[in-house]
Amino acid sequence: MTKTKGQTRLPDGLIGLFLMTLLIIIPLSAQGQQAKIRAVREIPLAGAQDRPFFFKPFILHLSPAGLLISESGENCLKLVGTDGRLKMTIGKQGQGPEEFDSPMGLDLLENRIYVADSLNRQVKIFNLEGKLLSSFRTNIMPVHLVVLAADRIIVSNRPRPFSDKESILYCYDARGTLRWQAVNPFPSPNKVYFSFINEIFLKKDSGGNMFLVYKYNSPQVLKIDADGKITGKIQLDESYPLNRAEIPLESGKKQIAMICWNVAHHGDKFYFQVPEKDRDGDFAPGKEVLVIDGNGQVVEKIRFPQAIRLLATDSSTFYVINSEDELYAYRVDQE
Repeated sequence: MTKTKGQTRLPDGLIGLFLMTLLIIIPLSAQGQQAKIRAVREIPLAGAQDRPFFFKPFILHLSPAGLLISESGENCLKLVGTDGRLKMTIGKQGQGPEEFDSPMGLDLLENRIYVADSLNRQVKIFNLEGKLLSSFRTNIMPVHLVVLAADRIIVSNRPRPFSDKESILYCYDARGTLRWQAVNPFPSPNKVYFSFINEIFLKKDSGGNMFLVYKYNSPQVLKIDADGKITGKIQLDESYPLNRAEIPLESGKKQIAMICWNVAHHGDKFYFQVPEKDRDGDFAPGKEVLVIDGNGQVVEKIRFPQAIRLLATDSSTFYVINSEDELYAYRVDQE
């Protein structure tokens, strides 16, 4: 070692050795943080004589009463036991009190089923026996829906381009009074691109918060309280795969990144369904689900034997609707 003006300088050989050691240690540390890869095994749906099938299902929701599915193609809700047995059908096509026109988002709170009756521009509330308790009209076409309290019914909107008055989230009380609206849409001069980049999913936790997940372009989750205030942003880590494709527009092709095909939430974890590319290069349902923690880190990769469109889970059992709109149940293999 040599000293100059009170400083100690390491020989060049030692510096090189130190840098080589760092290069070895850093990859090894990163490998130790890699997500676990988990497989699943199918659980037979013993209560179903035939494979349960749904026509254009929009939401698959796991509840203590069973699996609730909003079947937009049949304009009804179906309650299915976790054994695959159909327990109840609610509603039919129409504009009447107990009828639907494209039911979409749904949620449960205190044994009440809340449904976004999209094309009828209503929210309808049923008990667990399928009896209509109440309903109210909305000034938007509701899509996704979460209920944080009896007077905090939040629905998502598909805002119109070039409108500076429309938001993505609208909150109503049980009488249908608008309490607040929140989250401005991302702007775009192209209507098609605008609709893509403002497509979202809504989930909630047990603490009175909800989460907004963007389907395209924005790899983050917004945490929002019951008053519509954004209280946190969860950024997905750099290892999260972004599937990109080009979409044709009037002004030419534009690249877009698909974050997830769909998403589930349980406890403090998110379950992102990773899309794949089909033969034409378009997005399609994939076979892999990434488990994301509250910091945005990918902690597990769960691989299914088939592509899935919808997912509900209690973290150990996974209920999925595949790309053929059929219901399956799986359990994650233990290590």
